Amino acid sequence: MSKKFSLTGFAIAILSFVVSDVINQGYDPVDETISRYVNLPYGWLVIVGLLGFAVGTAALAARTAGSGWSRGLLWSWAGCALIAAIFPADPPGNWSNPSLSESVHGVAAWVGLLALAIAIVGLTLRWRREPAWASKARGLTVLAWASSVAFLLFVVAMADAMAFTHTAPLGLAERVLLGLNLCWLALAATGPTRTRPLATGSPSHVTVGNRA
Repeated sequence: MSKKFSLTGFAIAILSFVVSDVINQGYDPVDETISRYVNLPYGWLVIVGLLGFAVGTAALAARTAGSGWSRGLLWSWAGCALIAAIFPADPPGNWSNPSLSESVHGVAAWVGLLALAIAIVGLTLRWRREPAWASKARGLTVLAWASSVAFLLFVVAMADAMAFTHTAPLGLAERVLLGLNLCWLALAATGPTRTRPLATGSPSHVTVGNRA
């Protein structure tokens, strides 16, 4: 069941964000982040997308038993996505005087995205060593590399938007990052339910189920 919750949540997130970009014509998606669209007539789609992100990630985290701190970081991202949904972003052009809601949203977004970036790398490295994940390893690795690069580019774009030339395509950078993150999460959600050690101190693992 948790696999279905994960994939459903991620599908809702993708669909909500895409539809929001299509029907909300007030901002330029190349320049403005997804969260700013909450201030437009169909802004509720952004909230639905963030909630889908949170539910999907939480369901995946519940399936990744024995993954240590990486699992905890997945839970952190799920919680931060929920907070970002509850506290919406301000309209564009308010960097110097943010509201309380904007400040909470921004902190939650940055903490969550950093946590997710680290979790993706950590879980990919772990699962590549487990036979049960052999069929997913290549795809997870490619997406992890792409997501890491996209995260760094997003950081650069955000720094430019806040303090420098204000010309970097921040909205595009964020959409590429979130798209890659969603692809990695969705692929991870199709993997084995969980793994456990064969014996104490043994590096080998066995799959404990592969049902949805």
